[in-house]
Parts: sequence; structure tokens; C-alpha cells
Amino acid sequence: MIFTTEEMPRLRDGWIYEEFGGGYVGYREDARPDIVWKHIDGPLLYFRNGELHWLTWRERFRCWMGWDDALTLEAKYRPHLARVGGEKL
Repeated sequence: MIFTTEEMPRLRDGWIYEEFGGGYVGYREDARPDIVWKHIDGPLLYFRNGELHWLTWRERFRCWMGWDDALTLEAKYRPHLARVGGEKL
């Protein structure tokens, strides 16, 4: 959810808040990126903070070969999010 500073609810334990688009976006600490392979418009990567990225043909191939996955793609495009979760790539 996106909140302005006036609407910002009390901070919840286990959540991370970032400034985004003139407000704040919150997501759980244990959120993980995910790839939706059967999306009607093609494969789609959901970052842990809710942002989207359409997979290119190269990225699809690299995932199919097992060279990349949702975590490595997130680390490539949103390195600050990958550090938040504490995964070691």
C-alpha cells in the first residue's frame, strides 16, 4: 500500500517501509520475489516491494537453463531490496 506522510499508519513489527512515488510503500520482511510464468502478457517478475518487471527473452532463457531465478534477477535490478532480505547469492 502507498501512504502519504499524513496517512502513514503506525509502523508494524516485521515490516519494511520505503519512500515511493510521493508516499511510502510497506512490505513484510520475509517477502520474496516471484516469477509468474503463465501471465497472459508473458513472464512477469514481482519484486518483494511490489514493483514489476517483464522478463526479456534472454532472462527467460537464463531462467530456463537454471542460470538465474527470481532472487538473482532482483539482485541485478534492485540490489537494495536483495540486501534487505539477507539472502546470499
